[in-house]
Amino acid sequence: MEIRIVGLVRSWDFHAAQYLAKDLYECFPSVFKQPMFDALYELEWVEFLHNKKRELKGEYWAFNSAVFCFCDGKPIGNFVKLHSWAKEYYFLQNYRPRNFYEMLAYDLYRENLMQRNVRTNSSMSQRNYVSMAITIGGDSCGTLLFELYSDIVPKTCANFMKLCTGELGIIPKNDCENYRMHYLDTIFFRVVPNGWIQGGDTLYGSGDDGCSIYGDNFEAEGLDIPRVTPRSILDENFAIKHDRRGVLSMVNKGRHTNSSQFMIIFQPAPWMDYRYVAFGQLLEGSGTLDAMEKVETRNDRPCREIKIAEIKVLNPKDIHSKIL
Repeated sequence: MEIRIVGLVRSWDFHAAQYLAKDLYECFPSVFKQPMFDALYELEWVEFLHNKKRELKGEYWAFNSAVFCFCDGKPIGNFVKLHSWAKEYYFLQNYRPRNFYEMLAYDLYRENLMQRNVRTNSSMSQRNYVSMAITIGGDSCGTLLFELYSDIVPKTCANFMKLCTGELGIIPKNDCENYRMHYLDTIFFRVVPNGWIQGGDTLYGSGDDGCSIYGDNFEAEGLDIPRVTPRSILDENFAIKHDRRGVLSMVNKGRHTNSSQFMIIFQPAPWMDYRYVAFGQLLEGSGTLDAMEKVETRNDRPCREIKIAEIKVLNPKDIHSKIL
């Protein structure tokens, strides 16, 4: 028999289920195969659980746990169900305290992120992570944690990250106006129901403007592509697809007109795949994105101010389960 454990990497019961599956394998090697583990981050877990409920139906519509246990592909349920099953049929009990698993969840959150970085990154160029603390109508809403595909679209990610740090300060637009090259305190000015949420206007926040970090000095590196608008960045590539909720993508006004505006999509949008450059994915903050999506709008304008109140560029080594 093969035990498979799928769960939220920052939940203690996911790690408890892993240890119990290992105990079953080690105590009964002639009965059990090496167990399989899938450690998921929040948005991945929400997506997995939604799809699994639709597949299994029945009593599983009400399933509400941070771990799902299977034996030979058949559902057992949560950690409590697995523990009861192991105790009844194999006289095996969980003897480790809960705080042991809580410490594991804290430490392994970062470790899994670093392993994920190496596993998905053949170019050896480290992916970066950005967290945004969001307020709605002045009230704290929660945090969004994004993984940036710096190994696939490095120039686009560099543009986004430097706008997150604000290290470029002020760039003049003309004699009277300046771009503030920082996403901090900027607003999400457009919410398209079942579509996307849009922000990143570093001039007035109205959605009519923006400026890339490359300013007027960005070059096409030998490519025979004319610069369409000043202060824009070329479409680097379309390798990342808009195939799931939480994809982070640039906004443009046509080919090669990317500036500072970006969007987070609410659902798969394959029609965007060769129109907009996607460069990141939401890992944590499913509830925060839900709240942002539910803000009432008029003509796609949110009726309550959705603002980036805090923003950080993070190294995987500095990320742990308590950061959100």
